[in-house]
Amino acid sequence: MAVRDRISWLLIVAAVAAIAYAALKPPAAVHPVTPPMLAAAGAMSGTRVTAHSAMGSDGRDHSPASEAANRPLVLVFIKDGCPCSEAAEPYFRRIHAAYGANASILGVIDGDLATARDWARRHGTPYPVLADPDRTIIEACKADRSAYAMLAAPGGQVEAMWPGYSSTMLAEVGAGLARLAGVAEINLDTAGAPDEMASGCSF
Repeated sequence: MAVRDRISWLLIVAAVAAIAYAALKPPAAVHPVTPPMLAAAGAMSGTRVTAHSAMGSDGRDHSPASEAANRPLVLVFIKDGCPCSEAAEPYFRRIHAAYGANASILGVIDGDLATARDWARRHGTPYPVLADPDRTIIEACKADRSAYAMLAAPGGQVEAMWPGYSSTMLAEVGAGLARLAGVAEINLDTAGAPDEMASGCSF
């Protein structure tokens, strides 16, 4: 085959591969947040964070209620294989970097311990990811979708729950943690986060 023909053939193969990838790649990591979702999440305020426990990616057993006994807690709800969870993950890493010394942050994933550890490894997640294959914690917290987040005060009372994430929501999480931990608020980098709150895939 002549060099010119070989180059043409390679260009054709590359073009076909690009078209196939565009057709098969996961959908954009955006699901709209509806008024009923906002209302249901808002109704969690004032309730108690669940005492159910699960094994974390760090090899330790964690209970949200215990983690929130003496300091604020953020729960991040993760669905294995969900592009929405993957898109939200970097922002919660930044929240951990800003407030992890003064607050507990836990991920909760709908998979077994191997899945939780794989998620933490692939994403460099610095906080424990709890294995919740039976969705015991997820359902107790009424997290219907991935990318939900919950903030609990020291003592375990739920301060707020968000049915998705956005630049404004991330700032609210940071401000809440600063207030509850009694530390100065840190300006979080939310560049690239949705302007409107976006939720994740259904559990």
